[in-house]
Amino acid sequence: MADSSMRNIGAVEQYGKNLANVNQQMLQIFTKIRQQTEGLQSSWDDDMFDHFRQDFDSDIMKKIQEISTKMSVFTKYIEEMCKIHRMAQQQKYY
Repeated sequence: MADSSMRNIGAVEQYGKNLANVNQQMLQIFTKIRQQTEGLQSSWDDDMFDHFRQDFDSDIMKKIQEISTKMSVFTKYIEEMCKIHRMAQQQKYY
């Protein structure tokens, strides 16, 4: 914690909650659109659509998963850092 200073723990906690919510919503939105994209496969025969559908799984969803993982890891970090800072505040270290 030597390189960490948190003057407004509540604001940081709120940011962590917002980040977790955005992450959850992002996953829900992209999962839904992926399902819709796959559903169109049987009713739309189009080369450009087929290319996009393949890219969606191999590129877009892969990147969304990577982003989601980073957001989840950082959200957990925020939670832990807020706990540490609250404990330090209670002990009057700063």
